[in-house]
Amino acid sequence: MAKTKKLRKESSHAERRQYIRLDVVFPVEFQFLGPETGGSISDIKQGFTRDIGKGGVCLEVNNSEEDFEDTLKAKNARMDLRIHIPLSHRETKAIASIAWYKKVKSGYPNKYLIGLSFIDIDKRESSRIYFHARRMSLTPKIVSIIILFLIAGFVFFYSSDYKSRLENKKLIAQLVNLSGKKSRLEKDILDYDAEYREIEEALLSKQEKIAAHQTELEGLRELSLELEEKTKLLEYSEQDRLKTEQGLEEVLSEKDMLAGKVSSLAEEVTYLKQRISQLSKNRISAEDSLKELLASFVEVEEKGLSSMYSWVKNHQNNITGLVVSYEGDKGVEDWAFTYDQSLASQCFILMGDKDNARAVLDFYTHRAEKVYGGFVNAYDAHTGSVTEYTVHAGPNIWLGIAMIRYAERFKDEEYLRIAQEIGEWLIKLQREDKEFGIRGGPQFRWFSTEHNLDAYAFFNMLYKLTGERKYLESKDLVFKWIEKNTFLRREGRLKRGKGDATIATDTFAWAIAAVGPELLKDSGMDPDQIINFAEANCMVTTDYKRPGGEALKVTGFDFGKYEHLPRGGIVSTEWTAQMVVTLKIMARYHEDNNDFLKAAYYKNKAEFYLSELQKMMIVSPSKMGQGEGCLPYASQDNVDTGHGWRAPDGSRTGSAAGTIYTIFAKENYNPLRSD
Repeated sequence: MAKTKKLRKESSHAERRQYIRLDVVFPVEFQFLGPETGGSISDIKQGFTRDIGKGGVCLEVNNSEEDFEDTLKAKNARMDLRIHIPLSHRETKAIASIAWYKKVKSGYPNKYLIGLSFIDIDKRESSRIYFHARRMSLTPKIVSIIILFLIAGFVFFYSSDYKSRLENKKLIAQLVNLSGKKSRLEKDILDYDAEYREIEEALLSKQEKIAAHQTELEGLRELSLELEEKTKLLEYSEQDRLKTEQGLEEVLSEKDMLAGKVSSLAEEVTYLKQRISQLSKNRISAEDSLKELLASFVEVEEKGLSSMYSWVKNHQNNITGLVVSYEGDKGVEDWAFTYDQSLASQCFILMGDKDNARAVLDFYTHRAEKVYGGFVNAYDAHTGSVTEYTVHAGPNIWLGIAMIRYAERFKDEEYLRIAQEIGEWLIKLQREDKEFGIRGGPQFRWFSTEHNLDAYAFFNMLYKLTGERKYLESKDLVFKWIEKNTFLRREGRLKRGKGDATIATDTFAWAIAAVGPELLKDSGMDPDQIINFAEANCMVTTDYKRPGGEALKVTGFDFGKYEHLPRGGIVSTEWTAQMVVTLKIMARYHEDNNDFLKAAYYKNKAEFYLSELQKMMIVSPSKMGQGEGCLPYASQDNVDTGHGWRAPDGSRTGSAAGTIYTIFAKENYNPLRSD
């Protein structure tokens, strides 16, 4: 008897071991079936799967009926099952026999575990049950693994991003340090050259004075000899003799004085020649130091340029294609100014990134809302909606310039139609003025020098690309307006606009960049004098506090004559970069005219100001910037520019215009002339 029980127990364990236990819960409806008739011998009851395998299931059932356990004990009863798989639209049907059961709780209700073996079940349904059971069993593990992967990925990307930011921070610190050393050497060379020229001029003047004194001295010598001879020969009145002796005494005194002057001038000439010799040695030493520095600086500068370009790309929205203009100023942090979009698309064009350039230009071709027939000044970079409804001529012109530069660079005229529409819009504005100037916009009565210089450049490009004479005529008309209303030839500068003599630095830079030194010279405007005026009135050296607290002296160009404003001098990164582009244009101009000394002078100036700009480079603090390098809009935030707007608010404000124009300056790219 004991042996029989032992065999039954082993058989029960064997039956249980033939199933793979998955610990999943499926609702189950079941009925007992008679062993002979196969008909139902009970009401529909409910249970839940405790375990499940391909060959059967283990049910957990709560039941208080007295005959329920008797049916289980008989073991010859079968069960009709309806298994409900969660998230499935249909139930699974099966017939099963009772393999074992166990009463795990007595009372109200009783709880049973029932082991069932499938007798009749579709193989596909059996596999489906097993598949869903395994899926549900593995889901927590899979979710845990996914979460672990996500955490690991986050840690990896965070560490990679942190490493990238750290490397960029080191790169920019190195660039700022080297730029400071480079600018000091360049400043020394410029100072040596300036002093050298002053000494040369003084030396020439003194040599001319010596020659004049020597000529005068020779005359006095002859006169003294004549008077001495006359004294000897005089035999007439004592009065004449005394006068003659007095005259001789005066001549000899003047002769001695002149001889002293000549001696003193000779000593000064000797000193000046020695000083020139020393300056030459100092300059050679500074040039050697600069060459040595440039050997390590070039690679760092190229990496810095690449970092700035990455910053620009990071600020391009993937949906609208627009590039955010500023970071750091909460008031305009999502704004994309149309002028900045022209700079951004030209930056992409310059670097050969056709797709990025297309993304910007596509927005204005297909999505941008127009007002008064023109594009507005600013749109939301993320949604494309209008953020500033003002319509100025300048930003529209710059957008047209970008479309022309795209056509020239990629030999693709897809956007030329929009550029020509902008051209027609401008011509209409031009014809509304009896002098054929272009107003600030359809709703404005003022005339800006800047906008008309932009228009001159734009019409010039359109004419070269299309050959249509109307653009040539409009270009010539707008230049006549510029000549008549903005040139101040006596002062050697341009006015800010018609009837507005305010000093604006960008009019000086853009006049040379848009019109060219040759035509300005032919029109009575000396381009060298324009540069001299800009440096004398708009160049500043001011304090700049870096984000880490380090205070630097930086030299660059203010928005205008800063003495007129209580804020003191500030350096505009964009307008300083514009001057660098212009100084390089002047260097080429003098090279073409075989004046290599002036060409070298302008090259040195351009490199010095570019080094000063690179000293202002910062690490982007925003998520969008991803730790790349950029330039602030100005050396101070939230200050009056003097032209109707303020510099962005907030510390460490990255500027698309300042950063991109610095790239233009480094790459020697003039956006206003396609030749």
